[in-house]
Amino acid sequence: MKTYKIGIIGYGGFGKFLHYWWNRMDLVSVVAISTGPQDHNDYPGVKKYESWDDLLLDQDIDIVSIATPPASHVKMACRALRAGKHVMLEKPVALGLEEAEELLATQLGTGKVVMVDHMLRYNPIVDAFVALGKSEFFGKLRHAEVTNYAQDNGLPIDHWFWDRTVSGGIFVEHGVHFFDIINALSSQKVKKVHGISHFRNAQQQDQVAAMVLYDDGLMANHYHSFSGPGFFERTSIRLMYDLAKVEIHGWIPLSGTMQVLVDGNAMEELQMIPGLRIKGQEDVAGISDVSRPTGWGDHDTVAAIMCGGISYGANKMISADFGLAQEKSAVYGKCVQDILADMILKIENPSHVTKVSLQDALESLSTALQADSEAMRRNDF
Repeated sequence: MKTYKIGIIGYGGFGKFLHYWWNRMDLVSVVAISTGPQDHNDYPGVKKYESWDDLLLDQDIDIVSIATPPASHVKMACRALRAGKHVMLEKPVALGLEEAEELLATQLGTGKVVMVDHMLRYNPIVDAFVALGKSEFFGKLRHAEVTNYAQDNGLPIDHWFWDRTVSGGIFVEHGVHFFDIINALSSQKVKKVHGISHFRNAQQQDQVAAMVLYDDGLMANHYHSFSGPGFFERTSIRLMYDLAKVEIHGWIPLSGTMQVLVDGNAMEELQMIPGLRIKGQEDVAGISDVSRPTGWGDHDTVAAIMCGGISYGANKMISADFGLAQEKSAVYGKCVQDILADMILKIENPSHVTKVSLQDALESLSTALQADSEAMRRNDF
């Protein structure tokens, strides 16, 4: 396999992060960056371009990584494709579906590979629950709840994040990661989306919430806030299946807890969850049904497990926690390495099916845009 040479457009914090982790991969070399004319620093070992158009003319580059604010994504990606480059595009894929369709048409016309950096799909915890969810090992997924408290200390009022014409707003710029994860956890498709939001002033939309209904009954709640100190940053994903309740911690998922009903003969399937530690287990036949209050009547043992009219044969209740041994930055870095490696496999073998596709990115963008449209229709500014 050849060594793939990468040029990065947009060399802020995230561009530098990509450079750091990609240069630690075999058969990958970051050879050029585009920083803009305001950057007078030297970057030994790479070619520096003030103009991203000039970077696209560099014949040494195989893959262009676009790590700029969202409003520029489609324009840059289409130009890169027409220049004969493969494209790693930071999420969101676009600010609107018409733009996204233009990118899709350009990709089909050039035959080049486009990957949108939904790198959370490559997190080992997310990956395990996607696989278990698609197989319905836990039964049907009935409810999902994403709660994200993020800091705004580094986001002054003039930051591009608050400019909806540049970022698309919280649902589009940030929420697409989590719409994509919930979309991936089952085979259900989005049916209806509602959204609300809060503006602290005419410029800063700092809280958003959405409810998403899927075609087989899954209901997902999403809440994102950029209005607190970094000390209180917290992200959790709660999942309620017929046979399991799960809580995953961290916007880069690092750990979690679960209770699950299983057939004792199938417990080995749980071992695909990273760092699984079983804390306790009970035979279902010996567990009383305490769903009703004292005085209601007898708390009979459960004869059969019925959920939504479906009968399940589980016979054990397992309590467990799980987690990754690495710290956050290493997990994050491995995710961006793995999505690039997956992209390269697609370049080498066009029949390779990547873990996340351009179509997946379009679907999460569509959900984000519907939530945002509903929220903006109801806002007071």
